[in-house]
This record gives sequence, C-alpha cells and structure tokens, in this order.
Amino acid sequence: MSPKPIFREYIIGSKDVPPIEGFAVEIINKRIPQFHFILAFASDDYVEDGSGKKQGKGNFRANWNVTKFSAKSIRELKADYEGVKVVISLGGRGTDFPFNPKDKEIWIDNAKKSLNEIISVLYKFHHETVIDGIDINYEHIESSEDDFAYCIGKVIDYLQTTISGLVVSIAPSDPVLSHYKQLFKANPNRIHWVNYQYYDQKVPSTHEFVNLHKTLIDTFGVDKLLAGFSTDPNDKGNISLEIFVEGVLQLIASGSLAGIFVSDAQSSRLIEPPLYVEKKAQEILTGSH
Repeated sequence: MSPKPIFREYIIGSKDVPPIEGFAVEIINKRIPQFHFILAFASDDYVEDGSGKKQGKGNFRANWNVTKFSAKSIRELKADYEGVKVVISLGGRGTDFPFNPKDKEIWIDNAKKSLNEIISVLYKFHHETVIDGIDINYEHIESSEDDFAYCIGKVIDYLQTTISGLVVSIAPSDPVLSHYKQLFKANPNRIHWVNYQYYDQKVPSTHEFVNLHKTLIDTFGVDKLLAGFSTDPNDKGNISLEIFVEGVLQLIASGSLAGIFVSDAQSSRLIEPPLYVEKKAQEILTGSH
C-alpha cells in the first residue's frame, strides 16, 4: 500500500471563478508522504438524442489551461517537490457532464484512444509521461451500474496496461454511490484511492460524518478511503468546515482515515485567508495543527 497520509487538491477549470495561473505550490506540506494535484476535468464530447439527453462519444479533451499546466511545468514541479504527483480527472460536475455512452463499445474505443493521447502525447516530456494517474469523477450517471462498471473498467484496464504505474482513483458521491460501488467491486485491485464527496450531501453533525465514513469503509476499505471538503460556494451548507475538521480528527485518532482531498484551488484562493482549508487539512494529517 502507498505511504499515508495522502493529501489531494483538485484544480478545476471553472468558468465561475478567476482562472488559476499555475500549481499552488505554497500549500505543499513536505511532511505529507504523498501530495497529488488533480487537473479537472478531461470531459467527454456529447451529442443529443431525440429527447434532448446528452450522450457521450468517448472523445475526451482537457478543459484546463494546458499552457499554464504543461508537461514541462509538471516535470519541474515534480523535480522541486519530492512526493508530488499529478493526476487528471475524467468526467465533470453536474448534469452538463453525464456518463451516458451513445454506444458502449465505440465509447470504450474512443476513450482509450483520446485519454492515451492526453496522457502519453500531450503530457509527454523527454519520452515519458509526466501524468501519474487518472481520477473517475462523474457526478451524474444516466447508465446502469453494470454498464458504468463495464465501460470504465475496460478503460482503466487498458490505461494501466499501457502506462506503467498509473494510479487510479474514483470520486463517488451520494446520488451515484451504487454505480461507484459496482465499479469498485469489479476492480478492487486496480483502484488505489476513493475520494468521497461529503460536500455533495447534507452532513449536519460530526457524529453523522464519522458514522457515514465508517459505513463507507465497509465498502471501500480503510486504506483507500479519503474524506473530501469543497471550498466551492455552490457546495456551501452541506457540511461545515467545523464539522469536517472535528470529524477527521476523530477518524485519525481511531486510525480510520487514509487522507483528505479538497476541491478546489481556484475557490480556495478567494476565501480569507486564501488556501486556508488546504493548509489546515495537511496540518491535521501531520499532527501539527
């Protein structure tokens, strides 16, 4: 198992907040064994069916600024900070980016090609990729649990076979939890981390937060399950920072938490003090809070 604790930070190409100019290196705590920046999102290309529903073709493209987050900049980042990895997240937030393949087999073939193009060509530096992993992050899924597990599983299998050492994470949330459970059940050894989005549901107390996490451990395992907090104003009100902090302190004390992730860097720069949540989370993980 990979070293713990782990901290992960989403960098989302959102149109709602000013774009981030580069990696937020000021939040990297060198006492964290693994620090992951997650570039979001590589999103599907869609067509509409007769009823106006979006159907995916499997042709992924990067929605972040590939000039600001280039292969060269990632190589330099990793050279300066030991333990830092860079991951790309597939999917997107909300109903604008559903998982709903128009044709399963065509979607799988296109996804393999387009994602390999991003990882192994767009992000190649001196004959090797600088991307360390992928993150599956669909918040809206139209297909069945079996189809989701089948399609995503085929893509994971191909990319891990093609690209040596590729780390894979999934990002379940309450509305689509059954889909991610099916995916995990079918690929338990291929999935390294589980970024659970606590901010996508109402969590009114520390007690409920801790109990929910322990219930999720039964499915995903204590060594892979990470707790997530969002600084996006659109997620405000579902779980407070006070409940989240108290909950993770209790989980760490009982040996029930492998790490924390925060979404996202752009929104965190707008709060006061900027990037407070990221720094606080890492202090908690290293016992220096």
